[in-house]
Amino acid sequence: MAASSQILRAALTVSVLLFNPAAAHIASFGPGMYCRNGPDPSSPNLNSNAPVNPLYNLTRSQWWFQHDRGCDAVPPPDGEFLELPAGESFTVELANNQAFTTLSYDGKMVSDWPDGAQHPEDWHGEVGSGPGGEGCLPGDSGGYMHVQNETMAQGTAWAIAYESDLSKIQMKDLVVFSVLKHTPWHRLATYAVPSSLPATCPPEGCTCAWLWVPRGCGQPNMYMQPYKCRVSNNGPAKKLAKAQPPTYCVDDASKCVKGAKQMIVFNQLEGDNTGFNGGWGWSPGYNERNGYESGAQEDIFEDAAPEQPTPTTSVTLSSSSAITTESPTSASASAAPAESSSITTTTLAQLTQIFDTSSSTATTIAETSVHSYSTTVTGRIGKPTKFVCYAQED
Repeated sequence: MAASSQILRAALTVSVLLFNPAAAHIASFGPGMYCRNGPDPSSPNLNSNAPVNPLYNLTRSQWWFQHDRGCDAVPPPDGEFLELPAGESFTVELANNQAFTTLSYDGKMVSDWPDGAQHPEDWHGEVGSGPGGEGCLPGDSGGYMHVQNETMAQGTAWAIAYESDLSKIQMKDLVVFSVLKHTPWHRLATYAVPSSLPATCPPEGCTCAWLWVPRGCGQPNMYMQPYKCRVSNNGPAKKLAKAQPPTYCVDDASKCVKGAKQMIVFNQLEGDNTGFNGGWGWSPGYNERNGYESGAQEDIFEDAAPEQPTPTTSVTLSSSSAITTESPTSASASAAPAESSSITTTTLAQLTQIFDTSSSTATTIAETSVHSYSTTVTGRIGKPTKFVCYAQED
């Protein structure tokens, strides 16, 4: 029996490698997940790595809940949810292929690790090895972890929106509610649920997302993996606050956004929301460097989030070539320089109002992008655009 099990493991491992030689990443696996057994329900694949591939350099419509590979179109069966007991915890499996979880092959391929193999508890890369001399775990056995050792694991998180239709969810609705430091690492990962999370999901369930941004040791990408989830709560509950974009605040904790925070959007063609511009080996993450404390996020409710400091903001609009106005009726029309003006304001709300009413910039507000900690707004102002500027406090 032992010999046949080893043969099965070897055969499946070979098939995993043949299926995708670059299967060097991680996803979460559990009840309520989208894309279980792959993106084609008519051809179930127990060896699927569809949710494992990362999101990188994509448009918003592509990265939103893994639309790029069709996972958003394959929900779990009716009535299947990831259960979230308020004030308690839940466990999922982190793996680089569904084959290495209990969802496939009756769990015959699982180990304590995401790749179904055996590794020492002090598993680590060699100092000076790997890309840029980062000392990463070797690519042939641990490159999928994007890390040097357990203490360097960036952290993973979960967010929730009280809406079942993915197309109706906005970034402000999707609130990070649980963070687990030093993950991904082992296969099993247990996340704490806030004690006041309300049990008010619609009958079709809430929408949850498993989140991860690796730090170095490979391509700087991100994860947003969809789940159907459901909250149970026998105690008092509170209403979620609207989520705010996180900030990179490693050098000054006072800059960290308090209360409900959005997921991190990083290195995408559209939607980046952290204002982070790091080099090789650096990235934002679900940890203290972006204001996320490990554990249940108990400050995400309307009466729990502390008041944010009100920044004093100076914004200058010039008629330089960096700022132009395009004709809304013709994409090929020549651009005319924007009218020069200097605007000083004391609150973000006032700043938004200025952009709303200034005919020399934009006449209608539409949600687009975020520019963080900038005292000068640059770019092309053509079609109605809303610039939300998070500026350095005076």
